[in-house]
Amino acid sequence: MSDLISKVARHKGDEIIAHCPIDDWDFAPRYTDGVCPICGWRPEGIDVTLPFAARIDWFWPAVGFLALVSVAMAIAVIVTYIKA
Repeated sequence: MSDLISKVARHKGDEIIAHCPIDDWDFAPRYTDGVCPICGWRPEGIDVTLPFAARIDWFWPAVGFLALVSVAMAIAVIVTYIKA
C-alpha cells in the first residue's frame, strides 16, 4: 500500500503533488479539493483538510472587531469630553 501512495503522492518540499493515471496530469490536491481538475479522479490516502484559519470566513469577525473598536473609541471620546 505504501508503494501505491508513494507513486501517487510525490513531495516537492511541503507540497503534495498527485499524478493522475487517467490523463497523465500532475496536480496539487490541496488546491483542487482533492480531485483531478480534468477528470475528477481522487487519489487514495491524501488528506486535503485545510487548517481552521484557512476555512473560516473572516468577514464577520472583522466586522465585530471593527464595531468593538468603534464602541471603545466612542467611550473614550465621551469620557474625555466629560472630564475636560
